[in-house]
Amino acid sequence: VAALQEEKSILLAENQILMERLNQSDSIEDPNSPAGRRHLQLQTQLEHLQEETFRLEAAKDDYRIRCEELEKEIAELRQQTEELSTLAEEAQ
Repeated sequence: VAALQEEKSILLAENQILMERLNQSDSIEDPNSPAGRRHLQLQTQLEHLQEETFRLEAAKDDYRIRCEELEKEIAELRQQTEELSTLAEEAQ
């Protein structure tokens, strides 16, 4: 019985030590801990990447619109060229 009580005391003490270490471990909520600083750094990097993605998507949309305008202009110029060719043939 005494050996079991001693083992229980040792386990309780070890459990207490482990609980204290757990409470003192790095937390991402603590900006002063290494994990907290890394979390903040990654959060900032994510925000920058999201901003860049938004900017690139806006530029892509602008280029798509410009491309559509140029394709329309090409079609109009081809039609004008055909009309002028037809008029030139008729004039000869």
